Parts: sequence; C-alpha cells; structure tokens
Amino acid sequence: MTLEFVNEYIEDKIRNSEDIVIFSFFELRIKCNLTEEDTNKFLELAKNKFENMHYQVYFTGAKYTYKGLTTTVPDNELMVAVKEEMAD
Repeated sequence: MTLEFVNEYIEDKIRNSEDIVIFSFFELRIKCNLTEEDTNKFLELAKNKFENMHYQVYFTGAKYTYKGLTTTVPDNELMVAVKEEMAD
C-alpha cells in the first residue's frame, strides 16, 4: 500500500459522495486486500487527510451527527468522515 493508493482511493470516494465518506471492513480488508497493519496505516493517513480537508472523522463505535440524525459507527464500518459545515 502506497501513499498514492491512499490519496487516489480517498479522492475516488469523495467524487462519489462529498458530504460523507464511509470505509467498511469488507471494503478495505477484502476488496482492497489490505493486511491489518496496512488497514491501520490507511486509516491513520486517511484521518490526517480528511481533517486537513475539514472533515470530522469517526471510528467504529463513535457517535456522529449527519443531516440532523445522530448515528453510531457500526461494527462493520472502520471510519466515517463527515464534511464540516462552513459558516457563510
């Protein structure tokens, strides 16, 4: 897994849904075939990138609010990034 892979994967996810980006266990470990170590590194790099892009980042078990609905990140999702609302 390279930094280029992480950046391209994140950019692709943002193109599909800019306001909320979700990474599931299945997606990273099975579909992308990442090891546990690579998955942890991916999540760490992704967290930094999303925070720099003004997203709030949540991991499995954390509560977050999106469009007025409070939700808990389920066990099968590793990370959720929610775009911060910018004040006009």
